[in-house]
Amino acid sequence: MADANLKKATIPLASLPEISVPAEGYFVRSRVISEDRNRTSHWSQIFLLQPEYTFEPGQTSISKAANHVGLVWDPVKIFINNNFIRHALEYDIWLRWDRGDGGEWIYSGRIGGSPATFIIPATYFIDGVDEEKRPNQLTAEIFLKGRPIARTSDFLKVYTIGPEVV
Repeated sequence: MADANLKKATIPLASLPEISVPAEGYFVRSRVISEDRNRTSHWSQIFLLQPEYTFEPGQTSISKAANHVGLVWDPVKIFINNNFIRHALEYDIWLRWDRGDGGEWIYSGRIGGSPATFIIPATYFIDGVDEEKRPNQLTAEIFLKGRPIARTSDFLKVYTIGPEVV
């Protein structure tokens, strides 16, 4: 039987590379290594693996104390075919400070989860121009971890908080 020596390999989710936002999937390739590690195959071609994830966000809240703003959100649940896989572990945070006049989006960073606290800046920018005023509104967008880190696609966006007066 030709299929008698076929083996199945399972890649743990934690071992997958970061998801590619433009491709909406993972780029993967493989090679075979003998058990005694004396022989290896060539690398396979690169395949695009596009899982059909469903993201289930929860509740969000925003709070202000003195010159700080706190964002809180429920962990995002990740499903494939209605089967729970895991909770999201890392998030990319984008902030827009303004006075209702369209301030610039700023990448705040990648964090391991909720809550997150941010200092209200003394000034904000519109089209690269310093407005020289303290912002009074905040809008936050929270994305699941992916590459490249950009706001060019809503593929991994799970929360939009605001605009809220701060």
